[in-house]
Amino acid sequence: MARLRGPRVSSRSEGKQRARDEGTGGAGGMVLNLEMVTTSYDSVAYTVPVLVGSSQQNLSLQVDTGSSDLWIASKSCPTASCSSTNGRLYDPTSSTSTGAGFAINYLSGIVSGPIVWDTVQLGTYSVQNQALAAANTVSDEPLSPAFTGILGLALPLNSVIEQSIPPAENNNPDGASFSSNLFSMTPASTAPSQPFFSLTLARPGSDTIPSLLGIGMHPSSVVPDPSKINYSTLVSQGVGILFWKTSVRAISVYVNGQARPVVLTESVTGAAFPTALLDSGVPFIITTSSIANGIYGALGISPASDGNYYVPCTTPLNVTITLDGQPELPIHPLDLTSEPSGQHNSQYCIGLIQADDSQLTPTSDIGDMVLGVPFMRNVYTVLAYEPPPFNMSVYTGIRPTLGLMGLTNITQALDEFNNVRVLNQPLGGAPPQQAPSSNNSKLSVGLEILIGLVGFFALCVSLFGLKWFMTRRQWKKQGMADMDGGKKGEGEYRAYQLTRRNSQSSDDAPPVSTLRTLAYHSYATRKEKVSEYTFDSNGTRVEADRVEEFGEWNIKYDHSPPSILDLSNPWDPYAANRDTIVGTDAPLPDSPTSPDFLHTIHRRTLDEIDGLPESTSVPLLTERHRRGSGSQSSDSDVAEAGVGMAGVGTVARGSQIVTGLGPNFPRSDNADRTSSSLGSRDEVIAPSWRFPTSHEHPDPDTVDVVDTH
Repeated sequence: MARLRGPRVSSRSEGKQRARDEGTGGAGGMVLNLEMVTTSYDSVAYTVPVLVGSSQQNLSLQVDTGSSDLWIASKSCPTASCSSTNGRLYDPTSSTSTGAGFAINYLSGIVSGPIVWDTVQLGTYSVQNQALAAANTVSDEPLSPAFTGILGLALPLNSVIEQSIPPAENNNPDGASFSSNLFSMTPASTAPSQPFFSLTLARPGSDTIPSLLGIGMHPSSVVPDPSKINYSTLVSQGVGILFWKTSVRAISVYVNGQARPVVLTESVTGAAFPTALLDSGVPFIITTSSIANGIYGALGISPASDGNYYVPCTTPLNVTITLDGQPELPIHPLDLTSEPSGQHNSQYCIGLIQADDSQLTPTSDIGDMVLGVPFMRNVYTVLAYEPPPFNMSVYTGIRPTLGLMGLTNITQALDEFNNVRVLNQPLGGAPPQQAPSSNNSKLSVGLEILIGLVGFFALCVSLFGLKWFMTRRQWKKQGMADMDGGKKGEGEYRAYQLTRRNSQSSDDAPPVSTLRTLAYHSYATRKEKVSEYTFDSNGTRVEADRVEEFGEWNIKYDHSPPSILDLSNPWDPYAANRDTIVGTDAPLPDSPTSPDFLHTIHRRTLDEIDGLPESTSVPLLTERHRRGSGSQSSDSDVAEAGVGMAGVGTVARGSQIVTGLGPNFPRSDNADRTSSSLGSRDEVIAPSWRFPTSHEHPDPDTVDVVDTH
């Protein structure tokens, strides 16, 4: 018997309300209800009530199929384990001393004390002069007010008390085990007619299978047809049969529905097959490292540094074990892994199949596996002292056999595992599909994912709509709503802003409707707009009487300058004449005296171009040249034209072309024409006369106006 890590349970006994016992005892036998008691965070004990002594002290004992002795912690025990019972201890005052002592070592825990004879009643069966140990030393045993000792139901040959006080063949007190005395009671009518104990162990949180102890009787709620119970041959040691132990024929791990058999080597004792004993006092399954590595290796899991095996809590460990004479017996996945202490919804769980090579040795008589509570919850176990059909006419107790019947439906078990570990729902007792719905129940994972995806797409659509609305609004503000204008309008509006950098007020900007109108006319005439001083390339020409992109009037002067010239007027082509592409200051004409200038549609021939001076080789893609000061008019055609060369695609396309200006414009003294600084746009010298400051058209009395709209 041991007390190590096991499945997590609540702080109180769980399961169905304690039912009434079945049967009345005697030859017909009876079925007693067991209590599932929490002994620690992750361990439970299945206990049965007994009455002890002449005073019939009501105490509870743990049912242990891995040991054969009965011991109870007495009032003379001072250890911490005994103190945890809150005074519910055995008073051996009315007992009879045997003079013999008792000491036993479990896998975890030590118990010792004197052996006494006293009356012990289990159900309706009362055994006189039963030998038991009144333990005065109990260490590392999780006693509590719910139980104060052990009722060992292993085979009598393994009894420590029986070795100290050999059984007698008469009615004198002896050291016989409780099971031997029970099934050999006289007269025979008072003893069970069928010499067996049977067990079912409940699963924490579920009432599907109750916790029951049968005495010579099968529980009708669990075993409606006893013929379905299969019996296995027990394995004998050198001195005889000590435990409810049989051979293991196969172990399989199912991964995604596919069986992965575990390779089984010979037993640690040298037998052809490994052996396994059933022990209801051990809260997990102990085996050799070879078998444990084979089981977890099917899932790609290796032992951790602390020796434990850790399995993702949402991954079912689906294992079946085939024992001698038995079909494949599945184990519920919830019985094979446990969440760490205090870590609900943990990512990794502790595997309850553990390796312990130090305990499983050839001399320990245990064998290769200890099938504890995790296995026994999945089977109906029959501890028979002779094989069926039972014949109590002559009881010898030397032909024991082990009966098993599987209780776990693996399909339902996997559904329950998914509910508990994946959906975080209580196990309950009903199948998952029959569980009543609750207003507070959580949505399924699939539905939560679907809702999340729908919400995400709705958010994306909303953000896209908002972005589209803001973009449309920005386009309208920038005059880009016109489908014919497109990106051309954006470039022209930027050009307009560059030509107005001398303006100090944003109120001078033309309205959006005007810009769209101007952009359209610019688009209509753009490909025809070239300098009249270039040769014919079929792609560059200028009509003097056409309007520019920003709709300014072409003006023909009568050689008398206006009275005022406003340099701050962005619509004045002479307010800033900087070539921002080439970076030069082009000279301005003194007066339009060239005859060629008067013929606006004239296209030069190659012969005419050959005779031009070098000063005419001004780049086509230039902006209006700024006026300088101090220099005289050039003899080049550029000087005669009175305007800078503005080709298609430059920021000067939005400027007006003014013809017929007089020679009284100041000129720049700066001979360096390679400067590219934009700052020179502000370096202008006001002429001696200005246009009117208003943006209205010039007085028709002084200028000739040509409106091309």
